[in-house]
Amino acid sequence: MSVFAHAVASFDPTSHSVLLWTRLSGATEARWEMATDPGFRRVVASGVHNTGPERDFTIAVDVGDLKAGTSYWYRFESGEERSPIGRTRTLPEGDVASFTVGLVTCARYSVAPLTVYRAVALADVDLVVHLGDYMYDDPGERSPRRHNPRRHTVTLDDYRARLAQVRLDPDCQALHLRHPMAFVWDDHDFVDNAWLGGAKDHDQEKDGPWPERRDAAVQAHREWVPWRSEETWESLRIYRSLEVGNLVEVLLVDSRLVGRDRQASLPGGKPVDDPSKSLLGKRQWEWLESRLTGDSKRWAVVANGVVVNSIPLWVPFARIFNPLLPGGYIARGGSLVLRDDQWDGYIAERDRLVGLLERRPAGSGTILVSGDVHSSWAFEGPSRRNGVARAVEVVVPAVSSAPMGRTRPPGLWQVVDRTVADMEHVRWVDVTSNGFATLHLSPDEVRSTWWFVNPFDADPAPNCEAGIALRTRRNGAAARWEPFEPDGLPEEVSGDGTGTAEAQLDGLPPRPVDIARMHRWHLRRELCFVAALLGAVASLVMGLAWLGRKLARLL
Repeated sequence: MSVFAHAVASFDPTSHSVLLWTRLSGATEARWEMATDPGFRRVVASGVHNTGPERDFTIAVDVGDLKAGTSYWYRFESGEERSPIGRTRTLPEGDVASFTVGLVTCARYSVAPLTVYRAVALADVDLVVHLGDYMYDDPGERSPRRHNPRRHTVTLDDYRARLAQVRLDPDCQALHLRHPMAFVWDDHDFVDNAWLGGAKDHDQEKDGPWPERRDAAVQAHREWVPWRSEETWESLRIYRSLEVGNLVEVLLVDSRLVGRDRQASLPGGKPVDDPSKSLLGKRQWEWLESRLTGDSKRWAVVANGVVVNSIPLWVPFARIFNPLLPGGYIARGGSLVLRDDQWDGYIAERDRLVGLLERRPAGSGTILVSGDVHSSWAFEGPSRRNGVARAVEVVVPAVSSAPMGRTRPPGLWQVVDRTVADMEHVRWVDVTSNGFATLHLSPDEVRSTWWFVNPFDADPAPNCEAGIALRTRRNGAAARWEPFEPDGLPEEVSGDGTGTAEAQLDGLPPRPVDIARMHRWHLRRELCFVAALLGAVASLVMGLAWLGRKLARLL
């Protein structure tokens, strides 16, 4: 195996620094250098870094004294071997005219290729924000790929091996080679429906003490997707902010772990409308309040793992049909279902957030971004009952996890479409596509585009299409979405005076070799499902015909 089998990456840029990352296989020391050109003729920083088993042989170098709003190229060297060349970019400062963020979430390695990552790698964005489920904790059974290890992740070695498997993927490497990333976790980075004191799928007798499993996941993620923290290495704090001049502050919020109470549907969970029920925790609320109501940028992007706005789905006899509903929803009042793992399960916390949004400085705008539900939504809100929306929300589709509308019997997703048609705060929804979203921020407006990507495309760039493009204005009135025509997704890096597009793209790894095999697996599965469905329908028709003949004889 190559010393740099997991390639390189960069994380948490500021206006004058960035974290450079690599992992060594069979070595403990590496030299690194950073330049303002891809040919490394103008090296601006260099050094030597050591690592070892205590951090799984990963390296995270905080490089400072950099110029704001500048592209840099970096590489590592160990022995006679050099790493691939990565490109990163510092955040701009002062008066910023525009800034573009790519948004991704829910990358289930075992289910489908990470083609969406390749499409984002080819897009012209300044920063990628990952909203969680960077890895999945399950063994990958009944999937075209198997996870490593072939069991649920429980120990530190398990989480390290799973993250290493993801980072060997060439599409994941392409994304990290091209753009800096800021990451915040969600439940599958630990285990399904995790909260601070446990998880739905954690068995204390089989899996051991929950704090040990939780802390193992935190340490492994710190090693493989590092972030800046004011706390010690052992701290659970991941919430933090990135400031982009006077234009925008990106607030990365932990809605999964540090302050979350048990979900209402779990034994011992408080009801969804309990005023004492916590999602963010006291310290994080104090931090968020200071960021949203203090000296504000023109925009605040509040990024968290789970959907903020309410998605109350009306389903007749919901308790009867609950097994057919998307996972994580609970029935209330007979015909209403809520997803109690989202902010819908923490109603008082959402009301508190609405109060913060109403106290934002005049003339500032707020964009909420979230993931987790494997579908795309554009919300206007949240707001108080019959109140004015102070924010809009972008819900990002899954990278490779099965979309919500493709995990249930055909046509069931139309129930969602019919239900949301009556929701005034829902501007648009799609529940059947994988993809990503982009936010293009300027002083007076934010343009959001939802991009759809077929995970089985050999070349995603020409086939990436816009599902919808919406914009919101910073005018002090109610937050609203309005449509616009997108310019299209750039297929090459835009020139910035530092080299040709070809030179900037040089070195991206080829596509995974198992795309065709995974596609065939999915086609066979769909054919088997259709055959089973047709068989069930035929049996029903034959049964009704038989019953009809019996009744005819009796009459």
